[in-house]
Amino acid sequence: MITNKFGLALEHDKSEVFHFDRSHSKDNPPVDLGYAPYTGATPLKPKLYWRYLGFYFDRKLTFTEHVRYYSTKALSTVKAMKMLGSSTRGLRPVQKRVLYRACVLPIVTYGFCLWYFAAACCKGALHHLSVMQRSAALWITGAFRTSPTGGVEALAGLPPINLLLRRLSEQADYRFATLTPTHP
Repeated sequence: MITNKFGLALEHDKSEVFHFDRSHSKDNPPVDLGYAPYTGATPLKPKLYWRYLGFYFDRKLTFTEHVRYYSTKALSTVKAMKMLGSSTRGLRPVQKRVLYRACVLPIVTYGFCLWYFAAACCKGALHHLSVMQRSAALWITGAFRTSPTGGVEALAGLPPINLLLRRLSEQADYRFATLTPTHP
């Protein structure tokens, strides 16, 4: 067995297989490891997504599951924040904006450097995030749901999500450029 040759032991509860593939097929065949219980009739079935340190990886490294997970989490946080008050009683719009920027944006931007960079195609991911930010802007301003997105975001004092991510990405690039060549 290959793992024994390298001095590694394959444990049953820690045997996860994930294969990154650039082909266009959706095929994700099971793997026969030649090691019980993953032989013959019960091969090891690869997962659709792999979660590591809070990042969700798929076979094509598109990060759609990562963005979907964190945008849904942020959207549910925004919807839960609606319980903090209405337009007549509760938090003022300035306080709501501070709460959104302090509690929701860190959830949304977790790991964005993996999938948002200059050459990345991320139109679908940005759509998920803009839906979440629209909901937050409506909550902050107390506007009707038929209000235009750009106007509500401007009244709430929120930049469009694509411009926010671009600014954060550029700031990360500048910080990276200031590191010394010997930095680990």
